[in-house]
Amino acid sequence: MENKTLEESIISAMDDNNVDLLKYLPYILQDFWEIGSSADQIIKIIRKYMTNYSDLHVLDLGSGKGAVSIQIASELNCKCFGIDGIDDFVVFSNNKAKEYNVNNLCTFETGDIRTKTKTLNGYDIIILGAIGPVFGNYYETLTQLSPHLNKDGLIIIDDAFIKDNCAKSYPNILQKNELLNQVNNAGMEIIEVITIDDSPETNEEYNNQFQNIQKRCMELVKKHPDDKELFFGYIEKQKREYEILSDEIIPAMFVIKKMEIMLRLEKEKRYSKTQDRFNELVDKYL
Repeated sequence: MENKTLEESIISAMDDNNVDLLKYLPYILQDFWEIGSSADQIIKIIRKYMTNYSDLHVLDLGSGKGAVSIQIASELNCKCFGIDGIDDFVVFSNNKAKEYNVNNLCTFETGDIRTKTKTLNGYDIIILGAIGPVFGNYYETLTQLSPHLNKDGLIIIDDAFIKDNCAKSYPNILQKNELLNQVNNAGMEIIEVITIDDSPETNEEYNNQFQNIQKRCMELVKKHPDDKELFFGYIEKQKREYEILSDEIIPAMFVIKKMEIMLRLEKEKRYSKTQDRFNELVDKYL
């Protein structure tokens, strides 16, 4: 998705395609702290698969208002680095980190995660919390992120899939088998899939979220009547998104790690580089 501008990438992740809406997102989403991903669920995953929590380094890509990183740091006392493209969200996140007394553990920066990640290494956990295909499809995303992940690290992706027998197709949402194939082709494997039950409580939560978005958009219609079609359009798109989530698309959190064969190849590559350097020194000094 490198061909998209940062603004186009952000607005696409928010289920829209009009960048004019971008400046209004902080107002529209003022009732939300967690935008997309459940911090509680991600903390459960970390507790299940990792140890020595205080030694962990977490990279939160598309960190929103910092809810996930701040709660992870508060709960597990580990270091978190969040990157988001909306400066208002980053300011909010840094202030919230101070409120939770984890500003010594959490750092948030404004930037384009597609370029920022190229200079980052040594992370035990990389989180993509409901940000959509910013890096491309699963194969493209994982091949780009894998070099920045430690040997036993995890990539946690909050996304969705559709059943293999589904008659409809949705842009950027894969059928289960295609998703698995792309992950495997990237030299990685899904070790757990956590789905959200279609329970009355979940549907009620979706309804409450939509009502908050609708309320804020209608307030903006009164404040900025020249942009009313922009806000009405976003309400309709969000309505469709929540209807789909309640019906045809299965929201899920994927826990992903490197395959053992990839770990062996990386070890051999490091050994080969060391051996080459050793041979150079032998030739030079002996």
